[in-house]
Amino acid sequence: MFHRTKTFLLFIGAVSAGNAIAQSDFRVPPYVQNPDFTSMSIIWFSESNQPGTVIVSDELGLVTLESNPVQANALAYPIWEINTHLDEFPGGVAPPAPYRHRVRFDGLQWDKQYNYTVVQGGEEFTSTFRTPPGILKSVRFAVYGDSETEPESDGEKVEWADPTGGAPNRRYLIDQTIGYANNLQILLEQDFDFIAIAGDLVQSGGEQRDWDRFWKHNTHLSADSSLGGRTPIFAVPGNHEYYASPHAGQGQLPKEYRQPFSEEAVARYRTYFETPSNGTGDDREGRYYRFNYGPVTMIAIDVCNNGLNQGPEDTNLQLLGEDDPSGGPAPSFAPGSPQYTWLEEQLADAQQVSPFTFVVMHYSPYSVGPHGWPAGDGPSEDPLSGVPVRGLTPLFHKYGVDAVFAGHDEMWERSVVEGTEVRPGGQERPHEIHFFDVGVGGDGLRGPVAGLENLFQRFLVHSDVPESWDGPQLLEGGKHYGHLEVSVDRTGPHTWEATLTPVYAFPLFNESGTQYLGFERRIYDDVVTLVTDDSPTILADENESPSGLALEVSAPYPNPTSGGTSIRFTLPTQTHVAITVYDVAGRLVRTVLSSTLPPGAHVVDWDGATDSGKPAPPGLHLIRIALETTVIGRTVSVVR
Repeated sequence: MFHRTKTFLLFIGAVSAGNAIAQSDFRVPPYVQNPDFTSMSIIWFSESNQPGTVIVSDELGLVTLESNPVQANALAYPIWEINTHLDEFPGGVAPPAPYRHRVRFDGLQWDKQYNYTVVQGGEEFTSTFRTPPGILKSVRFAVYGDSETEPESDGEKVEWADPTGGAPNRRYLIDQTIGYANNLQILLEQDFDFIAIAGDLVQSGGEQRDWDRFWKHNTHLSADSSLGGRTPIFAVPGNHEYYASPHAGQGQLPKEYRQPFSEEAVARYRTYFETPSNGTGDDREGRYYRFNYGPVTMIAIDVCNNGLNQGPEDTNLQLLGEDDPSGGPAPSFAPGSPQYTWLEEQLADAQQVSPFTFVVMHYSPYSVGPHGWPAGDGPSEDPLSGVPVRGLTPLFHKYGVDAVFAGHDEMWERSVVEGTEVRPGGQERPHEIHFFDVGVGGDGLRGPVAGLENLFQRFLVHSDVPESWDGPQLLEGGKHYGHLEVSVDRTGPHTWEATLTPVYAFPLFNESGTQYLGFERRIYDDVVTLVTDDSPTILADENESPSGLALEVSAPYPNPTSGGTSIRFTLPTQTHVAITVYDVAGRLVRTVLSSTLPPGAHVVDWDGATDSGKPAPPGLHLIRIALETTVIGRTVSVVR
């Protein structure tokens, strides 16, 4: 039922069980964020407001930039947290809010490794990062959810449901801290292009100690132990990012999801992560967004709240949202909401430009876990239900989403829902979506809830991977902490393959079951392979001739350009042609042409301007030439 690979040593070097703050010039060591084809951000937090220096280099030379530190007041320790955990702070005094440093390097080359060094005060951090590849290159990434870090995880072993029903109250073999650290060590060793987290990064979004613990796991002063130092981490907020704390707020009520405390909690999340803009320009930034990485479009959405508040489609009965006059910017995802409108626009575009479209969100819409009950406060209902998110499934089908990655129920469950995709030309074809609950990052390991049934379920670790014991020693099987690994590869001129592999960290013990020895990377027997057919979406770039296609396209000229560029192509028959220009973040820059053209040679000029008439910003741009059955991509570099 599993496959063994390399055995690793226990990894807990980035986690300390003592003080909340390390004695270091870095409060949080450097980590990379928000990559695109030609840019990368480097973020870190320091104890002082002294500027830091970043040096990025390759074989051609180096660039040095200085940071502009800004105090991150959103990360200040709440008074109640200081008073409750005063013994955890050095000298019994909580430090002030740290200073945030952010340096953005532009003008990089795509699919290229760079060295970088950050100097902050008396400390130095050196690591590497790689820019995203072109649209024809392979990509490897991993997804997990529900790490829910907190200092209280040390020594805490979660309930571990027995699939035989013999010992329902047994405890898992190792604690949550070790489980999450082992999971991260596998990710570090596999050297992925990026990591996506499907929400619930921390136990309480409003507790700063929980965020301290998350970054102690994911960053480190040693580059060899720092996952975030070289691998971009993308995240979406989960309900725990909105959860302020169980402590009392104004009026002596627990803060929990009540506003404004929930917004103070999610402000911590938004301070740590930098994401591509969703175009709102307000507090909804960072809660939902899209990024392209090689042949993959990943769309991250926030499904932690929905309108009507406390209605049957609400995913958080306590959290007010944008549909309530006294609510906050926790976005709805119902049809007609700004997020829904944005989502449909992104899905429609991704369907035309990417071989694979994936969605990452927090709530699992199909589950036999506790959040698989319908929304409500009554019997057989749940106030944090994932069922309302099923309302997005028709939209996902329409635009050909291949897989949805979620968490929330901490089950490791895969469901398949069949439907109909509508191609850009209006053609319909059968389509299926794989829904994953990958919420076993490092917190609970739940079993199914009695009375719940998931008609779409195809795999559930609890029932499909039986445990095998030799007395007190677990030999194989069972549900463990892990993640989903995804490899996307080109298999032919117009075909692609995505392999989705469920991986877990199997704990190793001695024969008596009393001594923990380490862990082993293993694979559940539920590897899924998704294959594109010879579909209308065909991608090429200037490094490959589109021979065999009916459409012939020359490279744009001039390239690079400080003004306009000419796009030359030959049509075999009369057909509709749409030419659009995108920036490297996937945002539409200009619609150059949308018209039916006769057969023969054509030249279409792009004047280097946006749809609003302003000059396009400098950097790499993708020119997309779309016919009824063919899409070709060409790149042009704009210099100013």
